[in-house]
Parts: sequence; structure tokens; C-alpha cells
Amino acid sequence: MKKIIQSICTVLLALVSCFAMAGTVTTKDGQGFTGLVQFADADHLSVGPAKGPRKLIALADVLTATFDPPLNPEQLAQGAPMAGKGRGLLAAYHDRPNFKGRVIYRLDETIDHQWRSKNPVFDLPRDYFSVRWSGELEAPVTGEYTFTLLANDGGKLKVGTLEVGRMEALAGFRERGKVTLQGGKRVPFVFEFFDNYGEASARIHWQGPGFQAGSIPLRQLYPAVPVARAPKGLAGQHGFLGAYYQNRFFYGDAVLAIDPKLDFAAVKPPKEFADKNYSVRWTGQLKATHTEEYTFKVETDEGVRFWVGGKLVVNQLSNRLLQTFTGTAPLERGARYNVRIESVHRTGGGRLKVSWVSKSMQESVLGGNATFPFFQPPIPEKLEGGEVEESQMLGVFSWGGSRVAAAVTTADDSAVRFEEGSFPARMSTVNVARIVLKPVPERYRARLAAQRKGVLLTNGDFIEGELQELKTDWLTLNSVLFGIKVYGRGEVIALVLGKIADKPPRSAKFELRLEDGSLLFARRFKLVKGSVEVDDPTVGKVSVPLAELEALRAVKR
Repeated sequence: MKKIIQSICTVLLALVSCFAMAGTVTTKDGQGFTGLVQFADADHLSVGPAKGPRKLIALADVLTATFDPPLNPEQLAQGAPMAGKGRGLLAAYHDRPNFKGRVIYRLDETIDHQWRSKNPVFDLPRDYFSVRWSGELEAPVTGEYTFTLLANDGGKLKVGTLEVGRMEALAGFRERGKVTLQGGKRVPFVFEFFDNYGEASARIHWQGPGFQAGSIPLRQLYPAVPVARAPKGLAGQHGFLGAYYQNRFFYGDAVLAIDPKLDFAAVKPPKEFADKNYSVRWTGQLKATHTEEYTFKVETDEGVRFWVGGKLVVNQLSNRLLQTFTGTAPLERGARYNVRIESVHRTGGGRLKVSWVSKSMQESVLGGNATFPFFQPPIPEKLEGGEVEESQMLGVFSWGGSRVAAAVTTADDSAVRFEEGSFPARMSTVNVARIVLKPVPERYRARLAAQRKGVLLTNGDFIEGELQELKTDWLTLNSVLFGIKVYGRGEVIALVLGKIADKPPRSAKFELRLEDGSLLFARRFKLVKGSVEVDDPTVGKVSVPLAELEALRAVKR
């Protein structure tokens, strides 16, 4: 009992710590501070609890700072909200972008996927796929919640009465929406996503009363599926998700169940199935207890395939005799590996027993505490030189490297104008190096990197020339080869007006990132009610609401 109490206390302390740290400040001498980070005045930041003494830090001494303000500082001071008991969402991965075709069912702990150019699920294509996550969300406390959708290509999120997103062939866009939720009450949660071409990512972040922005924890998410498709529910902390199909090809809708172990005298299909010609796919994750090579054994009289960590260890889908098949895979202690077992039943229920054994572990049936029906999203690999999300390539770029993420309405040789309500409202054209109107396909990016003046079209052509005028529906270019040319706005991906410098302007002291993805370089700040005025050498003076601040970093020289 004492150990149980200690474990509970450890979990509660971790929760309080997680929710209490709204931001961080690191000074140039190596000191670190956590808490609610705010501008105290034009030359100082303050950091500390929402209520109580706060540390005053001169901006000149700041190396980095993250703001991440909670929506309700008073709730932050009270500690962690009550946590739910959820376990994630039901995910249906389709091999076509219209939620049709072959489907692989999984239980995902959260939606925080950055596949980049890799397959979302092995055996699914890297392009032209779609995913639907469905379930319920339970808010920990009553209040207003902000949901941020980051999708490449298109996605639409529904949370209770909130709908946000666009099901268009876009890439790298970010949208936010707010909704009031009641603590302890579950509301429908559905996120539909599709990838068209190139890099892919699907992420949902939330922020609510008393906690900072981040991915939604699995304890607040509950998988939901019609009773007819999951008659036994989806209960069970360990085992695998079994998807039972009424055909031999793993195709179409499936009846779902969590099977605690893979040891069947005869695999019994749901009662509405025929007694033959059906298939079953089990998915989940396996956690190794030692770092060594493991041998996997499958005893069956039906066809079977078995993958561990993406490696096909057994491939006997045409089998019809009672046999034992083996395969090996090296595993590391503590790591979780994706597991998939497929069984084809041509003549009815068949024997199926899956076990594993290693030098340090006795042979045992695959199941129990080492197996999980839910998938943890992998941490993306860091690419050399840093990863640039496609959402960071949209907007207006100055010659000094600043980026304004607001949508452009019109532009000419004097000014670039942004949509109403944006900050800034306009920007001098002489300071603009690039205007990116649409996501830039990976195969076309080198044409922008060359920094020649002109226009990049959706068909991949780059036409050299000088911008004359950009309107709501069309663009006029003085082309080097063709003279005055007019293009429909829908044909244009990006405009290049000049070169982007390798380094920030000399007078810039800080790099400031905003919630909408904008990047500004500041030489000085001015604090006004509810906002901070940023003096950017190439953008000008921009009034930024304090709630939009994301991170600040000293410019290195």
C-alpha cells in the first residue's frame, strides 16, 4: 500500500509540474527560470508564479524565453486540473485521400504526427492517403479552450460545437479556434486529414484554463465507435486491437475488439460473420524487456503474416496446414515497437498462437503487460540543418529574414497590404524579398532558393521579371522574355522581389516568434496595454497582442 501511495504522489507531482510551467527564461550566464513569463516593461521580462513574488530579468541578459501564457493564470496558481481516464482515439488509415479503399485501424494515444516523407503506417503509401481520428474529449475543468490545427495537406477538426480547418489540397497551414467546454463532460471529437503530395504531418494542440499549449494527453481522449462495430467495447489496457473483416482481403469496415493475448484454439469471428472466408488484423505495440534478438513463433493452420517494427518476420499467407513458423528481430530494452499480425481464414475458425522468446526471457504467449493496443507517436528525427515545416514557408518575407504570416490582399511597387485585422496592416515593398501565396512543393523549392526575381507558377515554371501589380484575382508581371504578362492569382505559388540576407539586420537584437507562425526581428520594444510594439528594421513598427507571443531569442553575432 505504501508503494501505491508513493506512486500516486509521484504522478500527481508530475502533473502539477507539467501544468505549472507556463514558460521558461534562460539568461546568457546559463541560469534558467520557469513560470509565467511576461513583459514587465520595454526592457525587462518577469517570470514566476501567477500569484506571489516574481523575478525581474533585463532583456539585455536574456538568451531565450518562451511565453506560452495560460488562458487562466488564476487556475494555473491552483495547480493541475483533474485528469481524465481516457486512452486515446480510434484511427482509420485509408490508402486513398477520400477516406475510401483499404483501411488499417489503430488506436492512437494522441494526434501529434510528423511523418514528413515517410509512410504514415507501413504498407500504406507516402502520398494520397487519408486518416480519420474519432472519439470523445473530456475537458479537465470548465472554461474556454483554444485548439490549434497544424496540417499538411488538408484537415478539419470538430470538437463539440467547434469546427476549424480546410479540406483542400493545401500544405503546411495552421488554424485556431476557441470553444467553451464543461469540466468532466465528454464531447464528440473528430479530426479528418488527407495528404495530397510531398511531406505530411497532422498535429492538434490545445490550451485551456490553467495549462499551456501542447498536444492533447491520452487521458483526456476516449475512443468511440458504433456498438455494431465494437460490440465488446474497446476496454483493455494491454493486448492488441483486432479488426475482423467479412472477407479474406482486410477490406472495408471491420468489427473491432481488444484481444488481451494471441492464443486461440480457434479464432472465432463475430456472430454475424459467415463461418469461413474472413480475415483478422491485429495492431498494437510491443515493449522489449532486454536488448537482444528475439525469436517469434506462430502456430496456425491458416494463412498468416507478422511484422515487428516494420520488419516482416513471418510471411505465410497461403498456408493451410497446422504448422509453426518462426522469425527473429533485434529489440532494445524499454523501446516500443509497432506490431501487426494478419490472419486469413478460408475454411473457418483456425488455430492461432503467437509467442516470443529470447536468451534472457522464457517463451511466453504474446500479450499481457508487454503489449499495448494504443500507439505512441514517434518523435520525429532531427534533420541536419534543422527541419523547416511547410507552414513556415508561407507569407511575406523581408530582405532581413522577417516573415509575416498574414494573408496578402494586394501589392504594387509601393506597398504590400494584408487582410483586415492583421498586424501589420501593410509593409513597404522596398523591404519585401518574397511573397509566398501557396504551399511550395518540395520539388520546386530550389527555384525559389536561386532568388531570381520573378514568379513561380503552379505548373513549376519560373518566369523572370518585375512585379507590376498583385490584385485579388490576377497578377501583372513585366517579364524579361515576354514583356507584360497577366496571370490568374490561382496560377501563382510565389513572387520573388529580391534576395533574403543570410543574417538578420545589424540593428536587430532579438528574434521574436508569434503564435501565427510569424517571425520578427526586434531592435527595441515598447509596452502598451495588452500588447507590445515591436520595432522590426525591415517590417517597421508592429503592435503584437501579448497573447500572440510564443518565443524570444537573442540574435547571435
